[in-house]
Amino acid sequence: MIEKKFRIDFDESNVLESVTYTLVSEFNLKPNVLRADIGGDGHGFMLLSLVGEKDDMIRGIEHIRGQGFKVKELNGHIFHDYDRCWSCGACVSLCPTRSIYCVPETQEVRLNTDTCIACGSCINACSVKAIQLEL
Repeated sequence: MIEKKFRIDFDESNVLESVTYTLVSEFNLKPNVLRADIGGDGHGFMLLSLVGEKDDMIRGIEHIRGQGFKVKELNGHIFHDYDRCWSCGACVSLCPTRSIYCVPETQEVRLNTDTCIACGSCINACSVKAIQLEL
């Protein structure tokens, strides 16, 4: 069994397709939706963690791509340089998994690497470049 994380983008042509149901029922995968967002125009994305056998995962992702979804594997990790960080908090509200948070007692910004999905949402918010994506 392996676990991988993906960003799946969709548009008005495939927004009604059931990605997670298909991955479970046809490919024996266990999905966990980490975040999903859809706009009024039918465009959106889903951050998805998948657990399953490698061959099933390859076939499942190929199937989803064949249905017109854009799929990107998230395989890096975020590095937070605490010495460089000003703890301004600009990155905190952008984190879809709340892995970047502010410690209430000290007001210091911290990163929980166990829950971080390396989506990169926080990187551009950091004016001092204390957050980097390492591939």
